[in-house]
Amino acid sequence: MTASTELAELLDARYAVAEPTIPSAAVAESVATLLGEIRAAAPATAHGGGEEPALDWATQAMDDAPVSMVISGPAYTDNPIWYVNEAFERLTGYDEREVLGENLRLLQGPQTDDDAVADLREAVDIWEAVVVELDNYRADGSRFRSRVAIAPIADDTGTISNWIGLQEVVDTE
Repeated sequence: MTASTELAELLDARYAVAEPTIPSAAVAESVATLLGEIRAAAPATAHGGGEEPALDWATQAMDDAPVSMVISGPAYTDNPIWYVNEAFERLTGYDEREVLGENLRLLQGPQTDDDAVADLREAVDIWEAVVVELDNYRADGSRFRSRVAIAPIADDTGTISNWIGLQEVVDTE
């Protein structure tokens, strides 16, 4: 079974249960591991980076994932967005072309919880996975409560090459 197939099965199975799709850092790490395997199987020229943030190793499983998915570049360059899937576009109202090269801070607004943002920053600083809940904002300015999970994606040498961000709406009723 390919890593892409495993990714699709993992996310589809998690989405099918009446629980959060990404309930823990461990699940986010599992997704990041599978993405690392997908990245490793792609030609080096597809890995992205340089002057134009891009990602050419995305698979149909990533595009069709039932949860919002973002791949960003390395932390030392302010985590520019290299890829978003269709669920991200539906959830946020942003088209991929609008956000490539940007940082996910663009989703923050006046009621975004500073403590949750600090937890995300700390996770990036120490290269660890984390899950937080916070208010984010769509392209049209409307606020939504979301669960955000981030995890580092290691390359074949063990170096953190990218970050995965997963986001889903939290039912506030």
